[in-house]
Amino acid sequence: MNYNDLAEALNQFEGNSVLVTCRPEILDFTDKNASNELIISGKEGHEIILVLKDETLPIISSMLSISIFSKGWKILTWNWKALSTYIRFKTGKSYEVNGAIIDFKVLENYSGLKTVAPKNLAEALQRLKNLIKNDYWRQSEPIYKNIHLPLLTTVLPHLESIGILDVEIQAKVHACYDIEGQQNGRLLCTKAFDKGYVPHAMGDQIKAVLKPLRQDQLFMSFDFKGMEVAVLAHLSKDVGLSEMYVKSDVYSALYEKLTGQKSQGLQDRDFAKKCFLPTIYGQSARALSQRCGVAIDLAELVVERISSSFRASLVFVTQCESMVREHGFAQDVFGRRRANFDAGKEYLARNFAVQSPAATLCLEKLIDLHVALYKKADIAYTVHDGYVVYAKKDNWKQIYSICHKVLTAESRLSPGLCMKVTCRAGRNLNDLKPIGHKE
Repeated sequence: MNYNDLAEALNQFEGNSVLVTCRPEILDFTDKNASNELIISGKEGHEIILVLKDETLPIISSMLSISIFSKGWKILTWNWKALSTYIRFKTGKSYEVNGAIIDFKVLENYSGLKTVAPKNLAEALQRLKNLIKNDYWRQSEPIYKNIHLPLLTTVLPHLESIGILDVEIQAKVHACYDIEGQQNGRLLCTKAFDKGYVPHAMGDQIKAVLKPLRQDQLFMSFDFKGMEVAVLAHLSKDVGLSEMYVKSDVYSALYEKLTGQKSQGLQDRDFAKKCFLPTIYGQSARALSQRCGVAIDLAELVVERISSSFRASLVFVTQCESMVREHGFAQDVFGRRRANFDAGKEYLARNFAVQSPAATLCLEKLIDLHVALYKKADIAYTVHDGYVVYAKKDNWKQIYSICHKVLTAESRLSPGLCMKVTCRAGRNLNDLKPIGHKE
């Protein structure tokens, strides 16, 4: 089938909607022997099946860029990112389709549903109707348009297709990310490709064999400092906690606040880290005593000081817990829902109230990084609130400056929120050296 034949077949479809799916769901571009198909389904059972191979890619690329797909049609789909990544890897191009892409895998998971791919267009249209018929869609639509669509059409396909060098097998390996794959909104990463790796589960042995793609490159690893604390302080409007965050190290400041003693180093900082957010999320004094190996009276004192000093934070998270008890689901400030809380464990919604919007804000910054680094540097991989970027030995200062500016800039989704970052750099992931920043 050539492009003209495909265009004619598509024009025979009734209505202005098609269902686009891939078989298998994840297209393995690293396996030359993999059998991959693109399926386009219309009304009345009309169906076009395209085998994805080098000779059909120009046809598919043309379809995405100039066909009826860009003339107002609704593209109902399941895991559009798989197709975007496949095409990006094979052609080096990304396609921001102008028609409306409705990805059920992303949207339904964001709304708290656990579903599978639609079987046909009729089922997809009914599921779309169910999604948009209430006020929930109006709240979540901005996140879908400004976060999910860039991720599934350009940002993650670019990141996944870049890869990283595995010196043990002397080949590039690639991460596969799942948007809305985790309950609290974090990207899920799986070893879905034949030549794949999982950044979220890298021990020292795996890190030792992963190197930059070229000899003149190095890794720059950026991580947010105390991100969940910053998000909690901002969303809850907790003035006391906000004042803690602007200090040089929030956990050292929290240690002094909770114990009345000056922090003496990493051990004290780690104690505050184990105390503060877990207690906000529902950890009892007894659990704190056992976890940190401290006397119960000290644990009770710390819990009481958290409750009295950061009341606005506690009110914010307990409101989300109350929502579960009253309505059976939790919903964060950006509209993401979670409904599968076991009876008696509604307190887990406290964690969701902070981690879920924090995950969205991490994705916002991932998109911003991709845009700012376009044609200057590539993102090697991301893990939650961390980003590893390729830089060259002759431009690392420029790349550092760009990344630092983007990551510390005020959030577009949550105006007024600015976060701090640390950076380490080098060619060995097990031995990255800290890089400072002059304010």
